[in-house]
Amino acid sequence: MSSMTLDTLVQRTGRLLAIPRVVGEVLKLLSDPDSRQSAIAALLAHDPALVAIVLRLANSPAFAPARTVDSVERAIMLLGRDHLRRLVIAGAVTQASERLPMQNLLPLEVFWRHSAYCAVIARLLAELEAPDLAGTVFLGGLMHDLGQLILFSQAPEAAHLAFLRSLSEPDSISPQSAERAELGFDHAQLGGALAAHWGLPDVLCACLRFHHSPLDAPETFRLPVVLVHLANTGAHLAELDSRDWRDAPPVDPAVWAAVRMRPEALLESVEKAQHQVLAVEALRNPQLAG
Repeated sequence: MSSMTLDTLVQRTGRLLAIPRVVGEVLKLLSDPDSRQSAIAALLAHDPALVAIVLRLANSPAFAPARTVDSVERAIMLLGRDHLRRLVIAGAVTQASERLPMQNLLPLEVFWRHSAYCAVIARLLAELEAPDLAGTVFLGGLMHDLGQLILFSQAPEAAHLAFLRSLSEPDSISPQSAERAELGFDHAQLGGALAAHWGLPDVLCACLRFHHSPLDAPETFRLPVVLVHLANTGAHLAELDSRDWRDAPPVDPAVWAAVRMRPEALLESVEKAQHQVLAVEALRNPQLAG
């Protein structure tokens, strides 16, 4: 087992991926009903790269905007503060991930493609099950595997050993169990702890922490966690262009019982997501939009 602890890794990664102070200040203004839109826009303008990411995502077909969002103030007016808050968090985390050391075990392109699929599928499922959760689970899906990216960049040897062990014993040990055996914690626990360290909303912390074990999530957050969990399975199918359940992490029958949708609805969402995901990938790389 690795000598690295969860707290040690969270503290180290928290410093490496520190979210810019401007983000925290913007989130405070967005939570203040008396703050002015112009003040929020002026503060965000201190980070032009973040503004660009936020506006690209706001205009993504994944959100099906009715009208072009060409400024932060217009984003507040058209999307609302809650939606803009989620876009700012997504943009900040996307920026932060670029500061991780380069590694070949989980390239950023692979990580973000899976994350984009999970985000889009989670939103599509929420539109069927609980439309008011669509924005929340989109962000939860986009960030759900952040802990895995951190493991492969900060503890590559242990993460790789866990990966190889889960491959050699696929019927007896899950990837998360292999991580816990090697490190003492898994990537979902790490992602949830880092989200809490950043002070992100509790529902997002739960989506990261419990996306592999949704029935263990606090009841208050169980539905959004279940939707992200199902979307993760769908994302694996989408990446392989498969509709064979054997090609993706299995879904416990009790999870299906926690929602009203049919399993076929997930497959239908996978089909739809494959037509939308490129626009979400363009969040990182604008060249993909062309």
